[in-house]
Order: sequence, then structure tokens, then C-alpha cells
Amino acid sequence: MSTRVPGPGPTLLALLIALLCVGATTRAQSAADTAQSAHRAARETPLVAVVREVGPAVVNVYQDVVAEVELPFPYSRLWGPQRSRRTSLGSGFVIDPEGYILTNAHVIRGGHQGIRIRLATGEVHDAQLVNIDTDNDVALLRIAPQPGTTLTAVRLGTSRDVMVGETVIAIGNPLGNENSVSTGIVSSIHRDVRVPLAEPGRPGSPAFKDFLQTDAPINPGNSGGPLLNVLGEVIGINFAVASDGQGIGFAIPVDRVRRSLVDNLLNPRLQREVVTGFELEGDPLRRQVRVAAVDDDGPAQRAGLRRGDVLVSLRGQPVAWEFDVNKALLATRPGDTVSVEVRRDDRPLRLDPELAADESPRLHIWRTAGLRVVDHPRFKGVLIERVNPVGPGARLGLQPGDLIDGLGDRPVDSALDLYSALRGLPSGTRVILRVWRGDTASAGPLQLD
Repeated sequence: MSTRVPGPGPTLLALLIALLCVGATTRAQSAADTAQSAHRAARETPLVAVVREVGPAVVNVYQDVVAEVELPFPYSRLWGPQRSRRTSLGSGFVIDPEGYILTNAHVIRGGHQGIRIRLATGEVHDAQLVNIDTDNDVALLRIAPQPGTTLTAVRLGTSRDVMVGETVIAIGNPLGNENSVSTGIVSSIHRDVRVPLAEPGRPGSPAFKDFLQTDAPINPGNSGGPLLNVLGEVIGINFAVASDGQGIGFAIPVDRVRRSLVDNLLNPRLQREVVTGFELEGDPLRRQVRVAAVDDDGPAQRAGLRRGDVLVSLRGQPVAWEFDVNKALLATRPGDTVSVEVRRDDRPLRLDPELAADESPRLHIWRTAGLRVVDHPRFKGVLIERVNPVGPGARLGLQPGDLIDGLGDRPVDSALDLYSALRGLPSGTRVILRVWRGDTASAGPLQLD
């Protein structure tokens, strides 16, 4: 008697065949994907790697600008000046994962209101204008990233060793086309360029030397975007294109941007009264910060810091460049003790300097009134050299060239007089400032920071 072993039924057989087909298809797709990856890898150049790395850090800067338009007669008598709204558009790039962004000052045309940032991901954020340096055409913005989000930040290189003929990459938003990439070479490293001013009422445009010239295509909207070398390091901020020529673009050298950033845009000594007692020197190639000088009998010297010490961290925050130091000091006050980790002769050390107060009269005037002033060479009073665009003086409408000769009922003959009048007044105090602009005298309330 024979025994018959039943074979698979029709449904089970169909399932086995389907599984075999899926496995074959998966293996074929995997082989195709591997071949495509190898093909892409063979075509990848340093430029492709730079764009992939830096592209997410480039942002679009928007701002609604409202302007008055004078209608022709007789309509002007009926309706008066009309208000028009347009959108200013430019580029910028993230320099710090906490949301700090650099752009050109001339991109911010309408003051500090209504600035928006569109990230490469498409997210849109309201931006705060931290500070603006119209003399160097640089502005610092800040956004608040979504909780749990880590922003991609660029690496600032150096412009001191830029070579004529080396390949450069420009990333920006020309004519509103987001994250557009163009390439070219450095055509020259010593060009004089006039900066378009964003400061209302200030005549003329300052000229600067040693701007970078490139033939990488730059168009309206590229302003404020990064100019990169083939290592992905920012060597300049794209700034302008020659209106009467093709293939001639200009960028602000990044070393000038670095100085403006740490000296003007985010300097705790200007915004607070803190003094550390040391001067720093950044090394972009090694991505480290070294103590360049120590003040005699200052906080740093009393704590044991020495010239040549390499800063590793400050207040628990890692230090890779000077901006990290300034950012860590923003929340400090005179008398605070801050922890500093340094490396000296390859040995780690921890020091705890106590910050001192800065009582410089001119710095006090800058912090409280937002004005940089000098004694007038011929008349009694102080001459305004610079106005902090986000300070009390700017809110009052003061301009460089204005002459201050009184505060309240006190005459102001010198910068020391102005300092004496402001010293001791609490933040928020409103004082009446007497000002001359040309041959016209006026007075207005100044609310102190």
C-alpha cells in the first residue's frame, strides 16, 4: 500500500512564486541602486560636496517696506501722498546653531520691523535685528528655531590667503530663485567699492578697499549670501554686481566681517558694562581662539590668564571662534565670576575671573543713548559720529552730523558733560535733548536704554 504526500495547494504555490518574484525584483533594484550610487559618486566633485554641506545654511531674507508715493497734481491735493508696499528680498546665512544670521545691511531697508527668514526647509520665521553696521554693510539677525531643531551653520574661513584665480561658489536667492548656485573664480582681491547705505538721511556712500572681485554670476537677491571656497569655508559676503558690466561681482572679505561681528554687532562691552581684561585672536584655520593680550591688573590677569592661552570653553560653552566668547558673555554683569577652561602648553586649566565694570564715558553714552559722539572742534556741544540703528537715538530720529548742546536744562559743551548728565539715570528715563541740524534747532524726548 503506497502513501501519497499532498503537494502545496494552488494558493500556497502562488504565494511562493510571488515571494520568489519579489526577491528577484528587490535584488535587481538593489543592484540598480548600487550602480546608480557608484555612478553618482564617480561624478561628485568638491563643488557638489560644498553645496550639499552649506546649502541648508543659506536663507532667504524678506522684509515688507512701506514707502510714500507723491501723486501728480491735482490728485495730490485731493488724496495727498499714498503709501505703497513692496517686499525687499535678499540672502543670508546661519553662522550659529542658536539662530544667528548674517546678511548685508542694505538688504534691511525698512528698519528693524517686519523682517522674515525662510529656511532651506521652507520654514518661515520672524527675525529680530540684533544690530547693523552700515559702515561695513553688515547686519546680524536672529531667529528662534523650532524646539528640537538644530540649524545648519556655515564655517567662516579667512580672506587673508585668498588667491586670484581660485574657484569660488556663490549661493543665494537671485531674483527670488531660492538656493541658486553659481561658480566662478576670484578675479581680484583689491578693489574699491562704494557701499549702498541703509541709513536714512546719510549723504554719500563710503568706499572700501580690498573687496573681492569674482566672475561668479551674482544678481539682485544674491546680496547677503555666502561666497565660498572649495573647502566650504565662507571667504566673503556677496554684496553687489557692477551695473555697467557683466561677470563683475563683489564680495565683502570675511575678515572684515569677522571684525565687525565681534567689535560692533555682538560686543558685550558695548551692550553691557563688562570688562574681561583680555584681548582675543581667532585662528580660522585651526578653529580656535587664543589670548592675544592681558591687561595689567585686570580681571584676566588676576585670575591667572596668560598671553598665548587657548580658550577651550567659557561658562561651559565650547569656544571655536570669537563669536562664541561674545555670545557666552551676553548674559553676564559686572561682578559675575565666569568659568574659563584654557589649554596652556598642552595642559588643561580652569580659571575663574571676576568681570569688572567699564566706566568709559563714551561707551556709557553709546550703551544708554545709542550715540557715538566727539567734541565739536569749533562750537560748544558734541557732534554725533554714529547712531546705533536699534538704539534710543535712532528712535528719536538723530543722524550723524547732528550737534547736541543740551540735555534737559543742562548745557552740553563736551562729551564729558553729556556723560555726567546721563550717568546715574535709570533705564527707561525720558530726557529732553536739544539738537542742531545745520541751522535748525529742535528738541525731543530721548528714552534711555
